[in-house]
Amino acid sequence: MKLRLHPILAPFFLVLMITGGLAFYSIVFISLLFHEAGHVVAAKMSGVKVRSCTIMPYGGELRIPNRYSYGKRQRVFVAIGGPIATSILLLLPILFNFPGDEQFLRIQLVILSLNLLPILPLDGGQAISATLETEEKKFEVRAAYLVFSIVVLIVASLLLILELPETVLFLALALFLLFQNISAFKFRKYEQAYERLKRKQLTP
Repeated sequence: MKLRLHPILAPFFLVLMITGGLAFYSIVFISLLFHEAGHVVAAKMSGVKVRSCTIMPYGGELRIPNRYSYGKRQRVFVAIGGPIATSILLLLPILFNFPGDEQFLRIQLVILSLNLLPILPLDGGQAISATLETEEKKFEVRAAYLVFSIVVLIVASLLLILELPETVLFLALALFLLFQNISAFKFRKYEQAYERLKRKQLTP
């Protein structure tokens, strides 16, 4: 499995280093790595093959060949693996006192809250989308949930613009997620055709 850093991390971490200092930057990065490790462990435990892992500002994305060929439970378990890992980190400052524990706690709360939002491609959205899918209308459910996520992110972006410059990082993240969902929506027909082709090949 290959580990990658998405290019968008550079401006995010540059802003964090300027505004919050190197220590804050280090905690955020380590927290994101631990969060994504939770997804990887969950994937291995559920028999899901991971080709690569890309660290994003909100956590990360796993590249899973034939992702939708796996069952609901497997996909939901992989989706919640990251929040479970972050929840473990969240317990550390609650159970133990150490320098910077309040800042550490706030970072874990932000990462956890963000990833549990019910929009794609965040963990909460991935889990809900997989749960709602049925064999008969799986493509329709995915498309509808992408549209829902796009609408929510457009509204969120407009609200965040009103609070600039304090919300610049969250606005950049919302726009990044919006772009990802729009790209996924445009690509959905090719993904459906590929999945149907693979099914035909596997069906004797």
